[in-house]
Amino acid sequence: MTNEQSQKLRSITLTNGNIKDLAKDCELLKIRGSVALYQKVHLKKISTHGYSTFHSHVAADELINSGSCTIKDNCEVKEIVNAGNLKMRNGQTTKITSSGKLTIEQTLQSEQFDSTGIVQAREIHSQNFQLKLAGKSEIERLITNDACVEKEKYTFSLLKKKLICKYIQGRNLRLSYTEAEIVKGDVVVVNKNCDIKTLYYTENYIISPNAKVQHIIRSEK
Repeated sequence: MTNEQSQKLRSITLTNGNIKDLAKDCELLKIRGSVALYQKVHLKKISTHGYSTFHSHVAADELINSGSCTIKDNCEVKEIVNAGNLKMRNGQTTKITSSGKLTIEQTLQSEQFDSTGIVQAREIHSQNFQLKLAGKSEIERLITNDACVEKEKYTFSLLKKKLICKYIQGRNLRLSYTEAEIVKGDVVVVNKNCDIKTLYYTENYIISPNAKVQHIIRSEK
């Protein structure tokens, strides 16, 4: 969405309060303070900077968050950009880019997932999954086609940069700084600082000398 398109949208800016009657013709919602919305919203674009809580279903073409945003119901947004703290229950998106902290209480479905930061999630389904760790991330179940997990190199952090998973499944997996109980893939590359209990593969695997894999099992497709 270009700046020119954004300027043409019918916009509302909220700075505080509990909102239950957002104007129906609003296309661009800007939040610049502490705001709680209690109604379902269907917008072109949401821009949040401050503290925002959405108590009902959220649908939009674009969500940009640079503050603290909580979505307590389902979230259907085509493109999500998070540079702050974003928390949602269930999410469905085409593309999500996060450089802050992202929390998924139940399930996130996306085509493209790209995060440089911290992720806390129960379950993520993504065709392409890219995670650069800036701290400790935890994902119970990760289902993907292609995944790359590595440490973010250019920020100093006292937190241990690591991904902890119970279950990872994908076609092509490249993992580092990952602890997992079960990893299943066609082609799996286990790089340094990984600790995997059981690795299932169908085509090929590579394990770094600086990684630990307890059990390796070849399985049929």
